Order: sequence, then structure tokens, then C-alpha cells
Amino acid sequence: MESLFRAMEAAPLWLLGLILMLLFWSAAALGRWLRERAGKAATPEDKSDPAFIVSASLGLLALLLGFTVSMAVSRYDGRRAATLNEGNAIGTFVYRTDLMPPALRATTLDELDRYVEARLAVGRMGETSEAVLKAHAETGKVAERVWKHMMAVGPQVPDTAVRMLLVESANAMFDAAMVRDAALANRLPPTLVALLILFPVASLILIGYVSGRLIGAHFMASTELILLLTLVLLLIADLDRPRSGTIVTPQAALLEVQAQIRAAKLAVPAAPQPMLSGVNP
Repeated sequence: MESLFRAMEAAPLWLLGLILMLLFWSAAALGRWLRERAGKAATPEDKSDPAFIVSASLGLLALLLGFTVSMAVSRYDGRRAATLNEGNAIGTFVYRTDLMPPALRATTLDELDRYVEARLAVGRMGETSEAVLKAHAETGKVAERVWKHMMAVGPQVPDTAVRMLLVESANAMFDAAMVRDAALANRLPPTLVALLILFPVASLILIGYVSGRLIGAHFMASTELILLLTLVLLLIADLDRPRSGTIVTPQAALLEVQAQIRAAKLAVPAAPQPMLSGVNP
């Protein structure tokens, strides 16, 4: 089951939509076949009205879809807020490097530039578990390098209060990264995903069984229902994929802080060059 969900996460949205449409049409056809197999195919003289069964099934399906869309949107908003908070934490660190001596500030900004690039890669690596693990491993290495750099340059900062501010900023930056990583990993539960597929299938089997031959007469209506179900499920899948698809988590906050770091690097005054002996000014 786990391998199936991984394959679904890696599949393109168009392929996932095609598979869902074929599955839903097969479910409707199966319901119709079961009705005919039972010898109870609908006829124009049939006076029974089983519409309440179909209405109840579709009502429950609509409730499930609405609940799931709300969950997916909430997770998307959480990922976006976490990215913004991480960008703010890094930006605060960048501002506080102004309190460092120019030489130390230049090397610190270099390390932060590498760190932000690694954090941006976390949101660009796609949905495969191998790519995600690789991005997180690279981020861990760069974060460790930043921390070791801070421990090395800390004693060279003369003001104790400034040292405390810099260490505090580094800790806040790493904490914000952990919150964002947790938000990116906060996906819809596999049980709910399975229910999102099984419930429409069961509903369409019921519709096909109740309608009998009428489903063939209402081809356009059946197609529209299946298409709408597929589109809603694709929307949910797109919202649940933070690193791929058409609705990805924006990384504007990190891109802005990266531009801020690179502008700050250009503004750092160059270290004075030693004067050669024997050369007159």
C-alpha cells in the first residue's frame, strides 16, 4: 500500500486524472452490469424512484470532498506561513550581521548565502522521497557549517551582547527551518486518500446499479459528473503537493532574503590591501 501511495505522489497530475476518470467510468459500468446481472434493469414502465439513494450517496461524497479540500487548503496556508516565518528569521540574522566587524560579516554572509540556497532547494526537489531526503541531507550539512562558523567567529566579536544576539538569530533561523520542514511533510493521511478514491468508486457503482440502462442514455450527464469528481480530486492532490504541480508553496520570502544577502555582500567594505615595501605611495 505504501508503494502505491508513493507512485501516486510521483505521478504527473494529468496521468493521475486520466487514471481516475478510467477508474470512475469502470465503476459506473460495473454498477450497470450488476443491475443487468440481477435481472432488474430499469425500464420506462418502472415506477420506483430510487433517487433518494443516489442523493444520499452524493451528499456524503460532497461532505467528504468539502472536508478534505478544507484540510488541504489549511495545510497549504500553513506551509506558506512557515516559509514566510523562515524568511523573516533569516532576514533578522542578516540585519544583525551589521554589528559584526566587516571581515567577519563578509564570511558570515557567504555562509548564509549557501544556507538560503540549500533551503530553496528543499522546496524545489519534487515529491519523490529520494529527492526530498537528499535535499534535507544537504541542508543539514550547510546548517552545521553555519553553526560551526558562528562558534568560530563568536569569540572574535568584542561585544558580548552582540554575540548573544547573533547566536539567538542562528537558533531562531534553525528553529524556523524545522517548522517549515514539518509543514512540508504534513500531508493528507493515507487512510483519507484511500477513502477519497474508494468512496467515489462506491458511489458510482451505486449510481450505475440504480440507473441501470439509463446511464447509457445520460452519457453527457455521467461524463460531467465523473469529470467534476476528477477535477476536485486533482485539486486536492495539487494542494497536497508542496513541491510540484500547479499550486506550489511560494518561496518569495526566501528569494527576497537571498537578494538581501547578496546585496549586503556587495556593500561590505573590502579589506585593506597590505602596502608593498619599497613602493612609494
